Formats: sequence, C-alpha cells, structure tokens
Amino acid sequence: MAVRQPFPERAKPAGPRPCGEDAGLHGVDRPGVAWDWMRQTGQAPGGADWVRPQVAEAWARCIDEHGLSAGADLAPRLRDAESRAPNMDASLSPAAAHLAEAAYDLRALLGDAEVALLLADPDAALIQFFDHGLEISPGGAPMTRVGADWSEAAFGNNGVGAASLMREPAAFDGKEHFNRALHRFATAGCPILGPDGRIHAIIGMVSARRDSARLMLGSLKIARRLLEASLFEYLVSDGYILRLRASPLGAGGGRYAAGGRLFVAADGHVRGVDRIGVELLEAGDAEALIGEEARTAIGLEPPALSAANADGRAVTVARRGAPPLVAEIHRAPRRDAEAAAAHRAAPGVEPLIAPHAARDGEWRDGVLETALRKASGLQERNIPILITGESGVGKDHLVRRLHASGPRKDRPLVAINCAAIPRELIESELFGYEGGSFTGARAKGKPGKFVEADKGILFLDEIGDMAADLQATLLRVLDSNEVVPIGSSKPIRVDVRVVAATNRSLPEMVQKGTFRRDLYYRLNGVQLWLPPLRERPDRLRLLAHLFRLEQEALDVVEPLLFAEDVWRVFLEHPWPGNIREARNVLRSSIAVAKETVIRLDDLPVDFLQELNVDSRRSVGASLFGERAPEDSGETPLDLSDWEARAVRFALASSKGNIAKAARSLGITRATLYHKMARYGLQSDRRIISKR
Repeated sequence: MAVRQPFPERAKPAGPRPCGEDAGLHGVDRPGVAWDWMRQTGQAPGGADWVRPQVAEAWARCIDEHGLSAGADLAPRLRDAESRAPNMDASLSPAAAHLAEAAYDLRALLGDAEVALLLADPDAALIQFFDHGLEISPGGAPMTRVGADWSEAAFGNNGVGAASLMREPAAFDGKEHFNRALHRFATAGCPILGPDGRIHAIIGMVSARRDSARLMLGSLKIARRLLEASLFEYLVSDGYILRLRASPLGAGGGRYAAGGRLFVAADGHVRGVDRIGVELLEAGDAEALIGEEARTAIGLEPPALSAANADGRAVTVARRGAPPLVAEIHRAPRRDAEAAAAHRAAPGVEPLIAPHAARDGEWRDGVLETALRKASGLQERNIPILITGESGVGKDHLVRRLHASGPRKDRPLVAINCAAIPRELIESELFGYEGGSFTGARAKGKPGKFVEADKGILFLDEIGDMAADLQATLLRVLDSNEVVPIGSSKPIRVDVRVVAATNRSLPEMVQKGTFRRDLYYRLNGVQLWLPPLRERPDRLRLLAHLFRLEQEALDVVEPLLFAEDVWRVFLEHPWPGNIREARNVLRSSIAVAKETVIRLDDLPVDFLQELNVDSRRSVGASLFGERAPEDSGETPLDLSDWEARAVRFALASSKGNIAKAARSLGITRATLYHKMARYGLQSDRRIISKR
C-alpha cells in the first residue's frame, strides 16, 4: 500500500487582514473572511488564526494540486465512465452491498435529526444516499445521485472527499468548504476499512446545520466501528477469529474494553486485523501483520487455535515488543465463493458493480420482511399502523402481506383511497347511509367500508388528503368503534383494525393545521417507513426479480436480458415513480424488445429523459448531459415536478383521453383527476401547467 506523503510546507501569504482591533472577538466569521480573501487573491490563507490547519491545507490542495478556481460554485457530476473500475458492470459488489444494507439499518437511528447519511466507494463516488429530513434543494439533487463524484479534486474539500484522500476522518462546517455550493451544509466522512486494512467505502453525513460537523464526526466514528465489525465478520472465511483484549473479560479493559479482532486463515497466515487489533499488537499498520505466519506474528499455530476453540478457553497472544494479550477463539465458517472473492480482490479494483450471478440468484425482500417483523403481533393488540413513504414504494403491497400473515387473514381486507373519492362522497363511502337519505341514494342504503371491514382490516390509503371536517368524524369512530350511517341515528358497533398510509409528511401538516394532531397520534401507533427505490441497497436485485415476474406474466417464451449499460441506467436513475414506475418501464421494455438483449433504445424515452440521458450517447456522461448545469440553463426538478411532468406527458400522449392516461400511469381515473387538480392541468389538448 502506498504511503501518503504529508502535505509539504509552503510559503504562507500574509492572510486576510483583521477587520479592526476586535477581529479576534466573538462574532467574527473567520472562515467566511478567510474564504472571501482566498476568492479575491486566489491563494489559501496560511495563518492558523483564521481557519483550522486542516482547512488551510485542504484549500491549498484544491488550488495547487487539483487546479480548482478559488470562489467557484462547483456543480456535482457523475464520475466519467473511463475513470471507473473496469468491472463496474451492474450491481453492488458483495462487500459494498453488505455495507449499503448495514448503512440502511443505521439510517433508522437518525430519527428526526434532519441529516443525510451517505455511502461512497473508496474514491468518493456515491454508492448510496439516505435522505432523512435534510430537504436538499432541487438544485442540489445531482449530488445525491448514485455515481456522483464527491472527491476533493472534483467537488472541493468536503468530509467524504477528504476522508477518501487522506485516509482519515474529516469534517467541515459551512464556509470551511472550498466549494461555495457547500457553504449551506456541514459535511463529515470516515473511511471504512476491511480486514485487510484497505478502504472499502466511505461513510458520510451531510447536515443543513452548518456548525454540526464535529458532532456528526463523532457519530460517524461510532458508525464506523459498527460497520467495520460487520464487514469483518462478513468477509473472513475458513479460519479463526481472535478477539483480543489487554486483560481478561471483567478485569477492566482499559482503553480497549471493546477488544480488537485478528483473523488467522486455515493456511496458518494472518489474513485480517481491525484498527484496535493493530493498536493492541503495536504493529503500526495492518500491512505489518497481513500475510505473516501466525506462528511468527502472535506465537500461535492453527492446531493450538483449534484446540482452544474446541475447549472454549482463552489463550495468551504474545507479539515481539508488545505486551501479552488475552484472546478468545471463534471458528469462522467457510463463506461462499462470492464473498471470499470480494475479500481476495486486489487493492484498487474492487467492483462497485457485480456480475450477472449477483442479480440472478434467489432474492428476498429484506425491506418488506423487516417491516413485517416489526408489525408482527401489533394487529392482535389492536395497535394502529401508519405506513409512510413516497408514492409507488409498495405501501398497498405491504398491507396485503400484513393481512395475509396476520390473525385476520380469513376476514375481509377493505381498502379505500381517500384522495380518489370526491370530498362530498367519502363520508358515505366510509360510514354508509340509509335508503333515501339524500338525492341519488340507493333505496336500500349502503353499509359503508367500516361495516364491510367488520372483523377484518380497513386500509385508509392517502390519509393525508382527507378533508379536515371528516377527520373529526373519523377520530370519533376510531375512539368509539361505532359508526352512524348518513341519515340514521342508530350507531353500529364494528370491530375493525385500521391501517393508514400516506406519501405526505403528516407532522408538517399538523404544524400547519391541515391535519388534526389528535387523529395523527391515534393513527400513528407504530410507523412503518418504506424507502424510495433510489435509496434501497438491493434495488438492482429487486428490479431483476420484478423483471422475471413481468416476463412470466407476459408469457415470454425466450428469456430476455438487459444490456450492461441498461443496468447502469437503472443503478443511477432517481426513480421518482419508484416501484410503480419500475414495473411500467420493465413491462414496456419487454413489449418493444426486438432481440433477447434489451438495450437503451428499448427503454421509454421519457424514462431516459428523467436521467437526462440520450439513448444515443454513453451513459457515463454527466447527469446534466454534456454540459455543467450553469451552462445548460436547466434547473434540476424535485419529485413533485417529476410527477407533474409524468402526468402532463401522459395527458399529452393520450391526447387528453383520461382513461388512456390513467392506464399509462398505472393509476385510477379518480387519482388522475386528483393529481390534475393538484398541478393545475386540463384534460383537453391545451395541457397547461399551473403558474
């Protein structure tokens, strides 16, 4: 492994002049003053009185080594295809996929912290981005795309890029960033090392609180320890894991109470060691241990390790020049060839994208199974469930699975879309009515959804679109378990388990007064969040699974395959319509495919336009096309813009035919009317966007 040279001493300019005698007192934005001076002079300040030494060195690298213009507003871009690893072909590598799934689990610990958690490859190209309330503006959306280049050479100093370059944790607040586009954020990053001491990924955080970098860095160091421990256990194969401690368990572990790990393979050589293990053994770095015979490195051989493991006893580890350690021995089973190959990969060429075998194997929906496990037992205790997530993520599918696996699987599941039914009719749909209670009512009346769902489950979809006056009635029914049909004074007792779903932020609606606070807490017994497709670490395996299902549904005789550049589009696409959009794209591609291999030309044009990719060009180009955003004059769109664009395109393609447009979008006509009203669209040939 090449050792990075320390940053060379440089002639330091005088630096910015203080703005008077009180320049050092509280209230002076020192990084801001230093950044303005750098922008005007084109030189990084050398005085530590103005910015931290790490910041001054990073700015100097940006100017002297990377050739970036001082004061520039650098736009994020995709890593060029030529600069990517040669075997980045179509899905996350085993190690990267494992880290992405582990990072996804960590995302749930963020709560309402309003930060984004991200995972990048060793060269700072984005692998995964988990936005948890950060609300990045539409103009910043490209920096959240898979493949976005966060390296210091492309994006200026930031926590992720600096951690990749310097191989150590890094964090920057606000105007400590060289890039003006990052001044409204704080960024932090930590390298994730594998058992062989190589960097396998960078874990990072971004926050709109510009003074939170150091706090985020502390959280990331904890996350790093968890991720490295998980990666260590995942990658080692066929040998012995030694859990090292400076003293016996319970005797006071001192600084290293958590212990370190060292892995001895079946061939008797050391093949892995973690950070704490390196420090406990006083080895300097992992390279001093990796590949060394265990007999020489720690004074033990595999037969002794096997005997200690069988007896369940600890052993003493003695390395020359280091104090003796206590080690517990655990057998590491032989892993499958895929994980072992990831461990043996040569430095610098670990694939971000894995071969077809990784996509074609058996697949289980871990996201759905996690939600089902969380909901297990809740229905028996009558605890209401609120499912949240963007439109199209599969909330209705989760409800069907909850019903099929729950205690009321033999009872009815009744669903109602609160956004698809006109406000004047939804009360009668929910609670029913007596015969002749209003003009147009049936002579015998109608029972209503609550009565139909008696002893079963009632699914209230798009609950955030329910009218305010009806919310009070719904709350009363949920509290009393009684409904009073329209035109009647006699309550009907019902036994209903309610599951609600929404793609809107109910807490924000509560703050604005458009959704009742008491109803929100009544529905939000347990909340299940389904991630958007672009944030799922298993999205390519999910797409491969859906692709097989669609071929079976369409009775495809000869199995079809996607070309590698199509898989790359799938990996980098934002998928604003999520799984619903994915099924439509897959179905359309199968229908128009001319050969057994589906290529870019077979994908829907509007789908490619969402990624700003021309099917006649290489997919490795920038997300903005061939030009930077400031040159193109185009402003990236947020999700509501994409939805409005999709609705407008469907209406235009169908020449204003509502039924055809609804079918092309995979929604009901009532839902389409609702979305048209939301975006101010008309159904005739004059498709006009709301101003």
